Amino acid sequence: MRKSIKYIMTMATISAMAITMTGCFGPETSKEYVTLNDYMMLHYTDDDGNEVTATSADGNEMAAVVCDNEYVNKYAFEKDGDTYMDISGVKKYIDDRFYYDSTENTVMYTNATTIYTSPVGSNEVTGGTKENLDFTSSVMDGEICYVNLKYISKYIDFDYKYAKANGDKPAVVVVNTKSREDKNGTVKKNTQIRTDADYMADIVSDVKADTKLTILDKGDEWDKVATDDGVIGYILNKRVKVGKTTKVSYKNDYDTYTHNVLDKKISLAWHQVMYSSSNSGLSDMIKNAKGLNVISPTWFSVSDSKGEVSSIGSADYVKKAHSAGLDVWGLVSDFETDGNGDYYIKTVVNNTKARQKMVSNIMKYASLYDLDGINVDFEYINVSEGAGYLQFLRELSIECRKKGIVLSIDNYQPSAWTEFYDRNQQGRLADYVVVMNYDEHTTSSNEAGSVSSLTFTEEGLKNTIDEVGDASRVINGMPFYTRIWTETPEDESDGNGKLIEDAANGNYVLSTKAVSMDAAKEAYTEAGATPSYNEETGQNYVVYEKGNSTYMIWLEDETSVKARLELMNKYEIAGAGYWKLGLESDDIWNTISQYFK
Repeated sequence: MRKSIKYIMTMATISAMAITMTGCFGPETSKEYVTLNDYMMLHYTDDDGNEVTATSADGNEMAAVVCDNEYVNKYAFEKDGDTYMDISGVKKYIDDRFYYDSTENTVMYTNATTIYTSPVGSNEVTGGTKENLDFTSSVMDGEICYVNLKYISKYIDFDYKYAKANGDKPAVVVVNTKSREDKNGTVKKNTQIRTDADYMADIVSDVKADTKLTILDKGDEWDKVATDDGVIGYILNKRVKVGKTTKVSYKNDYDTYTHNVLDKKISLAWHQVMYSSSNSGLSDMIKNAKGLNVISPTWFSVSDSKGEVSSIGSADYVKKAHSAGLDVWGLVSDFETDGNGDYYIKTVVNNTKARQKMVSNIMKYASLYDLDGINVDFEYINVSEGAGYLQFLRELSIECRKKGIVLSIDNYQPSAWTEFYDRNQQGRLADYVVVMNYDEHTTSSNEAGSVSSLTFTEEGLKNTIDEVGDASRVINGMPFYTRIWTETPEDESDGNGKLIEDAANGNYVLSTKAVSMDAAKEAYTEAGATPSYNEETGQNYVVYEKGNSTYMIWLEDETSVKARLELMNKYEIAGAGYWKLGLESDDIWNTISQYFK
């Protein structure tokens, strides 16, 4: 039967609308191809803000790097059949225990027991004995050290593959370090991999039927996939035949990092020893210290740029401490500077000879004084010394492990500006990681406040535990001191302090001084003031007027100490540390001793 003209026109209109809306009876689809150098992170921004494609100074073809199925902003290349990767990429994505010393021009790898050293450009490696490899361990490309992945695989369990450039696709190095389960698949018919799960996303690559894939993430319509030659993106899952799941696992050596952990909660007091003669006062310092079981005298300091370490230690001090039932962890600090005011430690940790000399000197003193442990208190490390600092800790930890003495490391609270202290690595290297939970407010603060409020303390403790990964070896450092804060109207001040502009109430000068527990009590008692509990800080707080000035003290006392020791139990951490011996009131030990029986 013939269709009516009206029916035919109606159907033609519907068909035209369908084509317009969906594009050839299907979704509108992008035909644009992504720029692969951008997509695979082979572009970077130079100092002038220009987008530049990564090139090799020695003419090698730069390869993009895929690490655990993600493109990373690091580079690699193939040379003489071997694959080399930028040392910074090796450290970040494979294993941070590799270290490049630009002064010595060597690559080092350090595990729990051994330091392996190989000169750049050579096939020699020394780690107790010398070994000749059948490949070159590392090479320089301009000023950047590239490490042979074959050399890395000598120590680390991982896999890698170099995929040569093909057409517009650059060379890619595919690195896998994490144990996983791979969902395998094959492409049913010719199709495309796109940058996103969207028909309008740019095309990363055309793929032919029977191409093998790893399905990284299965979606309702699109799957995230990776090809063997390093292409990652999204494909319509109706174009993929799902195959078997393959389990891939890699071994690590974490269990070789043994820890010398005491079979008791740690109750540690730092003893600031300024002169050798001060050692004779130990008995008086600890006569009331009930509950104390570890003392850490500040004896050692990095004293020049070549790794020398000064000492004001005393064997007699250690004997007295041992007689009193105390372990002694000698503290080594980085506070000394040269004639220009530069801290020696900044040079020492970045120079292998100086760093290893420093380690040797520390261990020499540990033996000389029969120490039970070493406490590292390096507070002037910046990001430029971060890698050298961690290498120092690796090297020191080997020696402490050999000698069977405790290694503890002092740290600031975790923050963005202290990430390079890498508390996670510290947790593997050290027996105990200490968080110095104080100086919430200091002389540089724009407002008066607590040295260590309970909120501040708990946050620092939780963040440290998260980074270390083992609460049982974290020590919470707490203050035995507080600060007396003074606010004085600007026109009444002698100018000593920090000018605070206050449009509403008038400008004032803020000053502060650190005092002992007893000195704080004496100050407010003399003023006739009475403390009250401050809910916000979890401390007793006192404020009083004297002349034209207002005085404020957030007290360190039984209340604050008890609250922090309760946190010790709450988070099941290793113990507590106190800065510093001599600033506490005698009766505070009655509180402390209840938690260390």
